[in-house]
Amino acid sequence: MNSVRILVIATIFVFMLLIPVVVASGNDSYIFDNELQVNEGITIETSIHIEVVDVNRIPPERAKFRITSYQKPERTITVFREDGPQVNKYETYRGTSIYFDVIGVYSDSVQFSVSGPSNWRVTDYYDVETEEDLEEVADAVTVPKLKITRTLDIASVQQGQTVKVTFKIKNEGNGTASEIELDESTITGAYMEGCPASLNDIAAGATERVSYDLKIIDAEPGTYELNPTLLNYKSESGASYSSESTSNVLVIVAEEVLVPELGIKVTIESDDDVITCGDRFPAIIRIDNIGNATSGRVTIKSHLPDDVRVADGEIDPVYESIKPGDFVEYDVTMIAYEPGKHIIKMDVLWADAEASASAEFWAELSGFDKYYIYILAAIPIVLILLWLIKRRREYSF
Repeated sequence: MNSVRILVIATIFVFMLLIPVVVASGNDSYIFDNELQVNEGITIETSIHIEVVDVNRIPPERAKFRITSYQKPERTITVFREDGPQVNKYETYRGTSIYFDVIGVYSDSVQFSVSGPSNWRVTDYYDVETEEDLEEVADAVTVPKLKITRTLDIASVQQGQTVKVTFKIKNEGNGTASEIELDESTITGAYMEGCPASLNDIAAGATERVSYDLKIIDAEPGTYELNPTLLNYKSESGASYSSESTSNVLVIVAEEVLVPELGIKVTIESDDDVITCGDRFPAIIRIDNIGNATSGRVTIKSHLPDDVRVADGEIDPVYESIKPGDFVEYDVTMIAYEPGKHIIKMDVLWADAEASASAEFWAELSGFDKYYIYILAAIPIVLILLWLIKRRREYSF
């Protein structure tokens, strides 16, 4: 009986010893036990990523790890060498735990173990891309970047004129731009002459200039906004890119009609516009071209009152032409014989047009002329008086 009891107690004791051993062995199944360099990583079960971020050999020795997994935020943990295998735990989204244990720390690497479920395995080893690596990759990738600027030599034109359009294209990227296509639109009533549809390759840092003539044929007057010019191009790797210029404003004004326009002016030089009959007086005639074109042959035609005569000068000259903004001026000397109001009219004729002007003046008799009739009437009376006086003296004797 005692032997049976001893056997049962011994069996229970052995069973109790075995239970913790089984649990511990389940948690201590090594998924990874090796050395990794800084910026190297492993993937466990395709979803848990463990990367060595940094190591430090100054006591306490330690290593920093970056951990990411499915539906869990990135986490960084620091594991000390003396922590032991069960201190640093990481729990996955589904509640499964893994444990970190640092075994040895070196200048640029760490030996560590990861324990967890016995059926889990390392599925990948990889290098972590640092900022320096990304910069090197960026430097290695050549990308063209074209900047296009469009300029017009004049911003305001008339129908029939031509605008010089120039493109300045600079490659500000680090790769050659090839297969460059230029897409340029125009306005209704204008024609693009010599506008290239494609351009030669432009190397990194290079600048090209191309131009064409925009001929304004029958575009309506107004203000036009020219749509941006579009550039489509490719890099050396075949990637497609595009750039566009800013828009430009072009003003088309109505065509200026060039027409001469003459004006004539007559000036009588006298005091208070009063002329003494029989006296000479000057008249000044001036013809101005107030138009925007040179006139053809210019003819002057005068219309004088019947009692007004030209005493000196040519009153009806002829001129071959008068330029815009220019004038001609001449003077003549006249005599008016009858008193009263007088009007001198002058016409200027050119091409199929004419203009007129006139000047008025009063002519008056001189003082002698005014009293001439009275003097004539008084002479017989004076003669009779003298005769009577003479007869009276004769009878007195």
